[in-house]
Amino acid sequence: MLELTSFEAGRRLRGSLLLAGAMVALIILTIALFPSIQETGADLDAYLESLPPEATRAFVGNVTTLTTIEGYLVSQLYQFGWVLLLAIYYAYAAASTVAGEVERGTVGLTLALPVTRSRVVVGKFLSLVPGVVLLNAITFLMVYVGVVFVGESIDVTHLFAVHAYSIAYLLACAGVGLAASVAFNSVRRAQTVGAGSVFGLFLLDTFTFETDYEWIGDVAFSRYFDPGAILVDGDLSWADLSVLVVAVVVLVVASGEYFERRDLSG
Repeated sequence: MLELTSFEAGRRLRGSLLLAGAMVALIILTIALFPSIQETGADLDAYLESLPPEATRAFVGNVTTLTTIEGYLVSQLYQFGWVLLLAIYYAYAAASTVAGEVERGTVGLTLALPVTRSRVVVGKFLSLVPGVVLLNAITFLMVYVGVVFVGESIDVTHLFAVHAYSIAYLLACAGVGLAASVAFNSVRRAQTVGAGSVFGLFLLDTFTFETDYEWIGDVAFSRYFDPGAILVDGDLSWADLSVLVVAVVVLVVASGEYFERRDLSG
């Protein structure tokens, strides 16, 4: 299994570096704009207050001001870039792990190895972990360097916590893609279901938050990853982190068990 994981992770290394490069470019652009944004902060804060609660939850998070570097980073970088875009990306990427081999007809070669189907699924999933960790390590350093470069300061512990929590969150979203990957023979269908499910859960969280139906949104992983609470308020919720870790384990185990029993003859 570890050989499979190592091989698949090596194949994904170039893509992970390209993704990290794109996020670094976004970080540089975002932080470079902060000094000018800070000068017009009062007007932007007034604009934030006028937004509908759903729009605020979806694109700004729980921050109330853009005049601090923490609030600015959450609203302009983490809430949209991590909570939504990267979540969809990793669900999309995970959806091709197993379905791709089934669609190409190469799954038989993989299963010919002295390893069970469930271990193949676990190995495929674990190949995503180095890329997620690498991405967050690089972006964590770039955010910190960028903040210092523009003359601001930030709590490095809270910044580290945001990226540490995001690893669990992104892997949970990847778990959704993995579940879709073992359920479908078509990569396109698996990717559509995986990425679409993560986006749908994000919308469910957004539109049910602080409503009478808030309990429905508890199934959304974004409910348990709040960059604003961590970076702005320093609120480290171990319960939320535990939910995400348990979700990862459950999705991977369930996917492995389903694939173990699935008929691949058709």
